Amino acid sequence: MRKMKAVYLTMALMLGAFSLTACGSSNGSTNTPEGTATAGSSAEASTQPSAKPVTLTFLIPNTEDVTPYNLIFKEFEAKTGNKVEVQALPGGDYDNMLKTRFSTGDFPDVFLMQPGTKQYVKLRADETLYEWSGEAGVWDNVIDTIVDFQKDTAGKAYGVPFGKTGMMGVFYNKDVFEKAGVAAPTNYANLIEIAKKLKGDGVTPFYEGVKDGWPTQVFYLTGWVSQVDQEIGDEGVQKLNVNQLKLSDIAALKDLFVKSKEIKDLGLFQKNTLSGTFDELQNELGEGKVAMAFMLDGILPQLEKKFGKDFVTNKIGFFPFPTATDTGTAMITPPNQLMVPSKAKNLEAAKELVKFMISKESVNIFYQSQPGIPVFKDATSELYPMQQTVKDYIDQGKSKVNVQNRLTASFLDLGKILQNFHITGDVDTAIKEMDANYVKDGNSKRLEGFE
Repeated sequence: MRKMKAVYLTMALMLGAFSLTACGSSNGSTNTPEGTATAGSSAEASTQPSAKPVTLTFLIPNTEDVTPYNLIFKEFEAKTGNKVEVQALPGGDYDNMLKTRFSTGDFPDVFLMQPGTKQYVKLRADETLYEWSGEAGVWDNVIDTIVDFQKDTAGKAYGVPFGKTGMMGVFYNKDVFEKAGVAAPTNYANLIEIAKKLKGDGVTPFYEGVKDGWPTQVFYLTGWVSQVDQEIGDEGVQKLNVNQLKLSDIAALKDLFVKSKEIKDLGLFQKNTLSGTFDELQNELGEGKVAMAFMLDGILPQLEKKFGKDFVTNKIGFFPFPTATDTGTAMITPPNQLMVPSKAKNLEAAKELVKFMISKESVNIFYQSQPGIPVFKDATSELYPMQQTVKDYIDQGKSKVNVQNRLTASFLDLGKILQNFHITGDVDTAIKEMDANYVKDGNSKRLEGFE
């Protein structure tokens, strides 16, 4: 077995900065060979060399591992005669440098970008990018959740997904559950019953990293896909996108704040929530002092570093935020996307490259180098068992992309709001602040409906 890569080492800082928007570059999780899932793409790699070979430019942040891309491009050159020149820009200033190149007409042929329609707004996609929604051989084998996510309100898609998806939900210590004689919950009430049983056995049911701030957001984001989406649906999310629905008017969102307060009032969090940190969470969960945590899969490589690969593979389980009636919906994060400028010098060859990259042959190469939960249907990727759990939810049609990736405006300073909420317990004030900051962010970005 090859050694897995801990690609989440900077996740805490990234999440603090981006309010858990889960950028595509942070979606990769480390993996083990113990679980295998399938994924793929319908696009077939070209087998005919180009009559007039060209050299395509592929732009990528220097924070990305270029190894799988170079392997794919080597195959592309062998089959088409076209070469691909990889140009890596500083990751911290990637967006600004990309926009500068666009403004001067220095277009790459293909570039890697963070996921979602937020980037369409940023890059004025209708003016600058090739539109893929009607392109044959692109969408057939992309999982439905990601297909829906990739399109804007008009059904246009200016990016093609490439890479893997991540997950957020409840991670738990299997040994602790086994000793208490409990299993993953069947609904939310069952989750609270399990937590009470664990507390009675002398184990802290949940850990919350309030001091760090960003971990507190996971409860609400994972609860959103299982509970809020069930109330407002995709139509409600679109209304939020244009400021036609207030967060403070969503009963299911208020209920999440009530649930969090209830967990605290019942003493089901650790005693020192205000001093809770991501690092201590890892230790407490790994040592079996804490049973569960609402967390993202960035915790996995950290647990592996501290407790070993076998521990993470065999002793850590996962389940989504449950609903009142079932086990809930798995919250996933989207992969990066491939984009092609409409004024690319080699537009047709660039389109050919994108289709080659999402062919079954190419995605197999990518997942072999960068294992993770696939966003395609017919390739092979090595997974942790808990990642396979999420893959099963995806296959059952019970997954949803993180709402912060689906909204153009952001839940600004949500971590700070939740830190204060843990002190005051004032539900109405917390939701009003969340709503006000959301509108403020939409207004500052001059988004439709917010001005």
